[in-house]
Amino acid sequence: MNWKMIGMLAASMALSACSSVTMIDQAQSIPDEKCAVRVFQTQKIAERHGEIEELCIITGTSSMSFVHTVATAIEKHKNKACACGATDVYIQSRIETGWDIAQVTMVAFRYKSKK
Repeated sequence: MNWKMIGMLAASMALSACSSVTMIDQAQSIPDEKCAVRVFQTQKIAERHGEIEELCIITGTSSMSFVHTVATAIEKHKNKACACGATDVYIQSRIETGWDIAQVTMVAFRYKSKK
């Protein structure tokens, strides 16, 4: 039995289970070296800066971390916005119990250009 292969398969399944990305609209991804994501606590705060175009929904957890807070979940998963073509996210929902894995759902977006 190939234990190394089984271990790699188990690790990849565990890591993939802690986040998901659902595309809403197509946009060109942003390279990792240019990825600097701003996090807004609410949609209303994000919209203060202009009209937004939602690109994807990112759901992630604090799984595989030593600290299970919403802040940890945000930090772990916010950069997935760049793959959607966004450099901004707002928090759609958050769950933090203090004794279990924290979960966050973020909406990645870009500001619509003014014509």
